[in-house]
Amino acid sequence: MSRWHAQQWTVVEAIQRPPAAAVTALAGFATTQIADCGGPVGVVGPGLGRIAGGVEFCGPAVTVWTKPGDILFILKMPDVTQPGDVVAVDGGGRADAAVLGDIVAGALARRGVVGVVVDGAVRDVEGIDEVGLPTFARGTHPATGSNEGPGAINVPVQVGGVVVHPGDVVRGDASGVVVVPLEHLDTVIAMTRTVEQREVAWRQAVADGVSIAAATGADAVIDERGSAAATPLP
Repeated sequence: MSRWHAQQWTVVEAIQRPPAAAVTALAGFATTQIADCGGPVGVVGPGLGRIAGGVEFCGPAVTVWTKPGDILFILKMPDVTQPGDVVAVDGGGRADAAVLGDIVAGALARRGVVGVVVDGAVRDVEGIDEVGLPTFARGTHPATGSNEGPGAINVPVQVGGVVVHPGDVVRGDASGVVVVPLEHLDTVIAMTRTVEQREVAWRQAVADGVSIAAATGADAVIDERGSAAATPLP
């Protein structure tokens, strides 16, 4: 939990965002497939998941760092967002002071924001459900902390142990959250498409009566490594 940031009090309004077609392509994959692709993907650590609103999202990150529990820069966030954005909040993981509620969620939704990820707590869960904005966080708490700062907008942050830069693509669903660096987006899409194709082949093979161990190659690995282990050393 960090109370300071090297760029505190910074507000960057203009950021580079990825092509809409690339975001749409990534949104077509599950987080599990993206995480399995073996590419440069950040997988947000356990304990951060859906709290309220919709069930999934995908979009470029607009980032905010805030002193844990402080809402000053959260209140500024709607001013710098665009339709399709995902707001990524580094709240230091603080659990006993909410940094976002239904009023801010409503303001973000009206700006066209498609999701929020908070490494910290949120509140007004029923209100956020009514707004419908997909909101992922560590938990809920009814009280806020302070409204004094410091904070920073569109600077590098950490969410669930993953570094998020403005413009990186954040994808969330029922299984969790992944972050794809903007500069590696095309590579990750191509690698994830290969995962998807492999899974389609597995499902078809199982539907055709092949065992899942055979379809996925597990049997072959077991046989190969079992034989190697049984071979006496010279």
